[in-house]
Amino acid sequence: MVGADARSVWGPLTEGLTVPNDLDLSDRPAALERLGVSPAANGRLVTIGKKNIGSERDTALLVSTRAWPLLAARMADVARGPEWLCP
Repeated sequence: MVGADARSVWGPLTEGLTVPNDLDLSDRPAALERLGVSPAANGRLVTIGKKNIGSERDTALLVSTRAWPLLAARMADVARGPEWLCP
């Protein structure tokens, strides 16, 4: 059975990602972990967002969305693997 969050986010953002059927986006740290985004990687992605969006307020709005763990997983996936996230 597919959970409500997994079902509601299914589409272009999740294409190619391994999204657990019981993904719960209300528990952000657990969702990030289940999607393979470590706390360090998440912090790096937020920093990249701030640099590229240019506004801390707009970045905060983006990062605070319920779908942020999926976007973070997609960004990490696009970046050619996890090694770029390590300093």
